[in-house]
Amino acid sequence: MNDSDDSVEPLQSLPPGMAWRYAEYMPADPDAVFSPVTNVGGYDDLLEYFQARGLNLPRSEDGLAAIDELINATSDKESLADLARPIGMFYGDVITHTIPGAHWEVIREEYPRVRITTKSAVDVVRVALGRLSAAEPTLLQNYFHVREAVEKSG
Repeated sequence: MNDSDDSVEPLQSLPPGMAWRYAEYMPADPDAVFSPVTNVGGYDDLLEYFQARGLNLPRSEDGLAAIDELINATSDKESLADLARPIGMFYGDVITHTIPGAHWEVIREEYPRVRITTKSAVDVVRVALGRLSAAEPTLLQNYFHVREAVEKSG
């Protein structure tokens, strides 16, 4: 990602052998020095797809809009099926980087969600799959809905 607004934070990895039931990747102590995992990656294929077309994919609302444009412009949505998980992972990283307190969690092995409030989490891969199969809600609409939910809870 070559965007001036993008952080230089290196990609973090979810621990190997992720829990089958529930694992939340954030410090147990809110005063801990370490911050929650916010940047897990998993979307290199998506970045390469955009870079191969000479496009940037900033980790921001603009990046989500760029993905929405790509999906809208593609008549054969099946051709994007392999990008569903990378789109979901990118969407999750946008959330964790732009919404205070949002962080990754894993419910079962290799199945992450983004926790946005104590009572709500976003199934980012499912959102991406839904976006590939329907014109609405777009990724941006989903993102604004998440922001609204966080604002109402806080």
